[in-house]
Amino acid sequence: MYYDTHLYISNKYFEELEHLSAPIRESLIFKHYTEDIPVFIKPDDIFAGWYGYENKPVHPTDNSFDYIPVLSDKEREVLHHLNDDLKTSIHFELAHTCVDYGTVIEKGLIYYKDRVEKELEAEPDNEYLLAMRTSIDAASGFAERYADIAKELAQCEKDTEKKAGYTRMYTALCNVPMYPARDFYEAVQCLWLVHTLVPMAEKSWASISIGRVDQYLYPYYKKAVSDGISRDEIVRVLKHLFVLLDSYGDGACAMNIGGMDKDGNDMTNELSELLIDVEKQMQLRAPIFAVRVNDKTPDRIIDSLIDFELFKIGQPTFYGELACRKAVMSRGVKENEAARFSANSCMGLILAGSEIANMWAVKFNTHLPLELALNNGMPFHGELKFELETAPKEISCLEDLLEQYKSYLGELIGMCARLYARIAKEQAENAPDPFLSALTEGCIEKRGDRATVAKYDTVTVETLGLINTCDAIEAICELVFKQKKYTVSELVKAAKNNFDTDGIILKSIRECKKYGMNDADVNSLCRSICGYVSDFCEENSRGNMILVPSLHTIDANVSFGARLYATLDGRKSGEPVNKNADPSNILKKTDHTSHILSAVSIDQTSFSVGQPIDLYFERAWFDTKETRDKIKNLILTYLKLGGLQLQVNSVDIDLLERAHRSPEDYPYVIVRKGGYSVRFNEMREAVREEFIELAKRLEQRV
Repeated sequence: MYYDTHLYISNKYFEELEHLSAPIRESLIFKHYTEDIPVFIKPDDIFAGWYGYENKPVHPTDNSFDYIPVLSDKEREVLHHLNDDLKTSIHFELAHTCVDYGTVIEKGLIYYKDRVEKELEAEPDNEYLLAMRTSIDAASGFAERYADIAKELAQCEKDTEKKAGYTRMYTALCNVPMYPARDFYEAVQCLWLVHTLVPMAEKSWASISIGRVDQYLYPYYKKAVSDGISRDEIVRVLKHLFVLLDSYGDGACAMNIGGMDKDGNDMTNELSELLIDVEKQMQLRAPIFAVRVNDKTPDRIIDSLIDFELFKIGQPTFYGELACRKAVMSRGVKENEAARFSANSCMGLILAGSEIANMWAVKFNTHLPLELALNNGMPFHGELKFELETAPKEISCLEDLLEQYKSYLGELIGMCARLYARIAKEQAENAPDPFLSALTEGCIEKRGDRATVAKYDTVTVETLGLINTCDAIEAICELVFKQKKYTVSELVKAAKNNFDTDGIILKSIRECKKYGMNDADVNSLCRSICGYVSDFCEENSRGNMILVPSLHTIDANVSFGARLYATLDGRKSGEPVNKNADPSNILKKTDHTSHILSAVSIDQTSFSVGQPIDLYFERAWFDTKETRDKIKNLILTYLKLGGLQLQVNSVDIDLLERAHRSPEDYPYVIVRKGGYSVRFNEMREAVREEFIELAKRLEQRV
């Protein structure tokens, strides 16, 4: 199935579109997309939702629209220098969002269209409002195409039961998503259609999540039960939803389970449990089950989730409800509003319908400010092509080093924040998304794009290699300032040479204490350095733009490490940096207790857009209630201590090694990639290798 059709649509209708403003142009691209892309209903479908080209559509011309530059030539030079030489990138990331499905289902898209129409009464020629209206009408037209197919199938069908199914489908598609859903079936149909329309508009299927499904579908579920709809029929509808969720996108689609209301009441319900049962039956890579745990979560819910059949496919992810709420509040969100947060895709917390979560906006090389501090204001390799205010200074103690690191770190984060704001403005000027903007709080009234005027614009600063950097500073402290075994210049020289001629120094560095050992000094150092990062992100937040640091990597730790030269924690050039909030690969083994205690030593509240740890359990952990309870208590302890997000895997190392050697022979092995589950044989070779090594380090035997 081929999804990326926007270039094809843009070329096909180029003459119509080329002289239009960006909002009008993008709304018409979306309209043509919804009108042109093939849609179809399969014989066993319960509701409508399949679409896409079998092969990449090809159009003979390749045109581009006029581009309105916002960034200066100098700023572009800095961006290229940061990316190419300093391993730090800044850009606007599409998708990675969660709209307010509950409101769309309850009120229909007509609710948003009416708000647009009201604004148009005051400013009838506003192009952004007109573009929003066109986009909403296009979404309605997309549903009508399915309705036409369902109607025709119903007319031709001889089987009474199938005819009734097509008729129900037709009736629903004439109503949703434009108008409020009237029953459970229509609510699920509406959910799926909106879930497909958002990535069409965003031109990306990356990490589109569906929020608190067991909450906003619950009233419709209760009505279905009271109306006599059987459990089996409800399960059939949900299973079809799961199949579609697994068939489109990257797998990072979070379905929230449980949680609390604003008054602290546990919100787990019968639908929550039914969804868990469906997940166990389906055994699919998507959706991600984001289970929200609090001290009132029923034991039977947690017990049902400590299941080898789930863990072996990397399900579920566990979230600490109150810690997560506190983390959202740390962004300046009031408690009542923070209470309605959702776990978003494979990482982070989002206010559905109010927030643009710009994941991967800044991929920040955390070792760079350390290099500048140790190397007279210059990187270890190459030169710095812009000036910084921090003056080089001799380093004679840990306090000097931390002060210099902090100064360079602050300047670089400030630079990234300024550049990101310019990039976001350029995105809004040239590639707005009128449909997603219409569904995002703040955009209709401000008559602007989600990239700049959403109520909350959360900009993720991915702190790549931050644990490696903390370990590097610990090694310098130990070997230079405490033992006085080496000088700063000797360590720097060894790292510049990739430790190739300095094996003794490399051995000394690698023998130093590391994050993941639950050492008090290392934990304290990591907490301080993470605090510097979060403080500078907060200082550089402006208006609706909120910078938030992240420790989430998925598998970017491998690709980033492949570009990065040797670092002072003893990591050699090209090797992966640490994954997520886990220890670096240099720490060859840790136990679960040391792992979680190291992780909670960091104030995770300020890392609310991604801070998971990964725990691995061998098959034997699930053989008895006693050992399953140990898993449960480990998870609950981590969350009670302030952990926000915990990911699980139960892997057979021998099986993974066989699947790595012969991926074509093991197509159905599913693992937790780092933020979501994937088929193991679809991962790149280097990522498979790193996954196996991580599993060996983090798996703990009974």
